[in-house]
Amino acid sequence: MIWDTVVLFFVCLLYGFAKDWFPSRVAVVVVCVNYVLDAVLSNASMATNLYARTLSDSQEELTATLSSGISMNHVVTVFYALAGGWIWDRFGPGVLFATAAFMALANSAFALTVPKPVLMADGKGTSKSL
Repeated sequence: MIWDTVVLFFVCLLYGFAKDWFPSRVAVVVVCVNYVLDAVLSNASMATNLYARTLSDSQEELTATLSSGISMNHVVTVFYALAGGWIWDRFGPGVLFATAAFMALANSAFALTVPKPVLMADGKGTSKSL
């Protein structure tokens, strides 16, 4: 949950500034590699859902948690699309992707606050401390 957003930080920065930091031919390769990493990170959200399962105490709690996460993600995505269009138009794509990169770092900081599951003798995890 933490490393994916750290990688996303660099992906966003490279998307936004590849043309400024690299020669054109290298920038194209960097953006293509970023695209692949971005797709992999999108699929990594399944791992987050599985992790939420190990932390939840019941199916109802898991359903509520995942539903809340999807709803919040949708609200942020719609808002950021509108704000992102304005930022792109006003300041350029570099500032937009830099903003997204720092949002990824904020996500990493928040992920550090999520409790780590403690494995019990039966191999099942719980979020309760010993």
